Parts: sequence; structure tokens; C-alpha cells
Amino acid sequence: MKALRPGGAELTHRALSFCGLTAASRLLDIGCGRGESLSLIRERWGCKVAGIEPYAVRREQAQAANPGVEIAPTTAERLPFVDESFDVALAECSASLFADPAAAFAEISRVLKPGSIIALTDVYARESAPTAAAGMLRQLYTLKQWRRLLQAAGLRLSHQEDCGRVMQNMLGQLILEHGREAAYQIIGLDRCALKAAGLGYVLLIAVKEEA
Repeated sequence: MKALRPGGAELTHRALSFCGLTAASRLLDIGCGRGESLSLIRERWGCKVAGIEPYAVRREQAQAANPGVEIAPTTAERLPFVDESFDVALAECSASLFADPAAAFAEISRVLKPGSIIALTDVYARESAPTAAAGMLRQLYTLKQWRRLLQAAGLRLSHQEDCGRVMQNMLGQLILEHGREAAYQIIGLDRCALKAAGLGYVLLIAVKEEA
């Protein structure tokens, strides 16, 4: 599966601007891919980081780019970290791929300290959520559905921000690289379904509720 990182480093910086990172912070990158964000965070903030990445090729690339950093071969539903061990969790276009979102968010909440933050950027449906897709867009949630998933795990939404044309720009790039028909196959929904959903990209910041 092709890795998604819409918005690139600029959106990563924007998401983390809400997190109050310092050199003493510990951050978990959920679905770290090739490790681009881990490298950026280490260089910019110098904080302690860890990641998870279930796909071996990407994990090897992330490890090569971030020697000495723990990158676990697992999914968000099974985090191999102790309770309340992170100050920030980052999920860039990975949460919509969770096989069991309720379990995944519960696990993320478990490893976050009370008052800590999850910064999430992902696709969403501005209108209505379609049936599950088979490609990159495995699942499209509305903002209401995203909020419910977070709240059920004890994560209080504190900020939401539509990221404009980030996803449309990426779709345009896929069309240029692969052609229109192949691009929609990669995405997993046809043009009509995407238009009906009102495909968008959102930044969500949520805080773990105090016990």
C-alpha cells in the first residue's frame, strides 16, 4: 500500500504547534511510515520519540533514517508501551486505516499521560460518509464520527481545522503520475463517490481527560 502524507512537513509543523513540545517530551508516531516526521521532530525539538509501523519495508526505511529510535512492528490496536508513557501522540493519515478504531483509540489513550495530546491529521467526509473503500481511503468519517471515536476513548476534542485543498492537491498529483482511472483505483473510491462525500482533510487536536 502506498504511503499517504498529505500536507507534508508544513502540516506536521502545524499539527505539532498545538502540542507544546520540549526536549523533555516523549512522542509516539502512530504509523510512522518511512520516518519523515520522526526525523523532523528529532531535528526541530530534540525530544524523545518512538513509532509504530506494521509494514516491514517502511519500518526498515524509518529505522535507517532514525537510528536508535524504537519503531515497533505493530498496529495501534496493540501498542507495546506502558500506561501513561507519552506526552504526545501523532497520527498522520493513519487513523482512518485502523482496523478497529475503538480499540486503537483506547490504546492510544492508555499510553498517553492525563492532560496529554493527540494530534491527528486525516481525511474526512464533509457531507456524508460513503461505504468503506478498498484503497488508500479505507474509511471516511464525518467530523461527528471522528469526535465520537475520540470521546469514547476519553479524548476531548480541543481544536479542529479544515486543511483546505490538501487532499485535492494530492489527488491531482496522483492523476498526473498515474492517470485518472488508476488514481481513483489507488484512492479506492470513484469520482462520483468522492464528490458525494465532500472529501476533505482535517487537523484534530484532542486532550486526554484527567482521571
